[in-house]
Amino acid sequence: MVDPADLPEHMKACPIEVASKYIGRKWGVNIIRDLFLGHQRFSEFLKSNPDLSTKMLAARLRELEADGLIQKKTVSTSPVVTHYELTDKGRALSRVMLEMAIFSFQYCKTEVYRLSPQSIEDDIGMMKRILTPPSAKMGKIPGKTAVNTGV
Repeated sequence: MVDPADLPEHMKACPIEVASKYIGRKWGVNIIRDLFLGHQRFSEFLKSNPDLSTKMLAARLRELEADGLIQKKTVSTSPVVTHYELTDKGRALSRVMLEMAIFSFQYCKTEVYRLSPQSIEDDIGMMKRILTPPSAKMGKIPGKTAVNTGV
């Protein structure tokens, strides 16, 4: 990462390093991916990630909620049914997740594919459909703001 001494005076940390702390914890990306795929319940996260323990999942869900990336909603009280969903901040990770997928399709083929891919472009298109938040499909991307780079 960037040495803090090399940062502009108004910055106190490398923005890439800060973002990686949000999603870089073990299982964090998997849980966020699952939420984009439509999984909402504790049991669905466990089924999608067989090596993930219930203790670890509970801890990661609490951390992601504390970070403002997901929110927990009680759907029913009898019996208690809880769902998790991405917040606007969490949905803003869609572009990051898509770029990670594209990187893997292009440079990590032996780890991604069982067989030779028929069309990497089709696979990228599939990921774009999965990761495009509903508001972006309507013209608004959460978290997208104009940035004045001074150029």
